[in-house]
Amino acid sequence: MIFVYSAAKLSPDAGAVVSRKLLTDAESIPADAVWIDLIEPTADEDHRVETALGVVIPTYADPDYTEPPEAHYSENGARYLHAYLFTSRDGPPVALGVTFVITDTALVTVRYGNSGAFDLFGAKICKSPTPTLKPEAIAAGLVTTIINRSARSLSQVGRELDEISSAVFKADGDQSKRNQRYSETLVALGDVDEKISSLRECLVSVERLVLFLAAEAPPDKEHKPLREANKSALRDLQSLEEDANFKAQKVQFLLDATLGLINLAQNDIIKLFSVLAVIFMPPTLIASIYGMNFKAMPELDWQWGYPLALLAMVCAAIFPYLFFRWRRWL
Repeated sequence: MIFVYSAAKLSPDAGAVVSRKLLTDAESIPADAVWIDLIEPTADEDHRVETALGVVIPTYADPDYTEPPEAHYSENGARYLHAYLFTSRDGPPVALGVTFVITDTALVTVRYGNSGAFDLFGAKICKSPTPTLKPEAIAAGLVTTIINRSARSLSQVGRELDEISSAVFKADGDQSKRNQRYSETLVALGDVDEKISSLRECLVSVERLVLFLAAEAPPDKEHKPLREANKSALRDLQSLEEDANFKAQKVQFLLDATLGLINLAQNDIIKLFSVLAVIFMPPTLIASIYGMNFKAMPELDWQWGYPLALLAMVCAAIFPYLFFRWRRWL
């Protein structure tokens, strides 16, 4: 699919209005296109964009497609940048690879998946007149939207961690219910850790892209807003990376806490069996003594010898139990 964002100039002061259109197979690329968004392009769509802009657009549809040795490079007057975006709309979190091609007249993005940042930014620039529609400015605005979406995803991860923390430290019910809650917590922590790992990978990738854009920005006065936008984006990325590191540490803390609570529960079970073994040791000793086959055992001839032996075994079991309760070992 090819989505084209075209600009219609209103006036020097009012700026330009952007319109979005999905091109059919028979339509060519408009001359006033400022942003061309390729979603899972075919070989024909790739060829149409290359013919219109006069630059190579790397897509999987190319028969001779090869992975570039560098993530960011310049070639034939165009700048090629590759980054990974976090997405988890239709399943587990994944890092969506996106290629940015910045030419003198338009920005081209190539992606093989859906991303809410692209739809959000596209709707934003179509709502009101835009002062400047240079490819670098569009790329900077798109990157800002990507950063904001990443911050939103990171906040959602923080809320999930708060729910997990509450479930771990406020688990109630009997031991079987708590064990089930601990098992569910371990699975949830694994899912959250996977999201944080994907987010951190994407933030580092976008940070490298912004650094490349900042290094390529001309030092003249006209490009000062673009340089300021890149600096602001870098500050946001650094703060998000620190937040992601903090949440990764919290995941490790909750994992250690959950495993510690599981060990405590197992220790309680082992302690119970140990205490029961000690409690029944004296009665077993008495029963073993009277199970010996000796002739010279006076108690065998007593009328109350058997009841007395049973009473001695009961007392030998009760005394250790009361002693453990007194020492608060139970």
